[in-house]
Amino acid sequence: MSMSDMEFRAVLLDQMKDYLDGNFAYIDEYLKKYLPKAHLVKAEGTYLAWLDLNGYVDRDEKKLEELMQKKAKVALDEGYIFGEEGRGFERINVASPRSVIEECMNRIRTAFEEEKLV
Repeated sequence: MSMSDMEFRAVLLDQMKDYLDGNFAYIDEYLKKYLPKAHLVKAEGTYLAWLDLNGYVDRDEKKLEELMQKKAKVALDEGYIFGEEGRGFERINVASPRSVIEECMNRIRTAFEEEKLV
């Protein structure tokens, strides 16, 4: 492999990291602005993040699951499937187009507003 191939790959990797960091930042700012009782928990070294929604559902995983799947119509990973400590959390993949992240966050916000949680 020539040095230019390695440099090209390094540039692509940097661009990918920047894109993911931008999506993490978008979600974090969105939550602060529209769902202030929610918190983003950014995992290190991965493109997955946890949304801590316990400020709205108080560890009620069934209520959260219904809100996400039936009201918001988003398919995230329910935190409780990862164990007791995951109750009230949703896991989101931030390695997605920003437009998909935006749509997901808007649907979550709308569902929470319609349920008078915000």
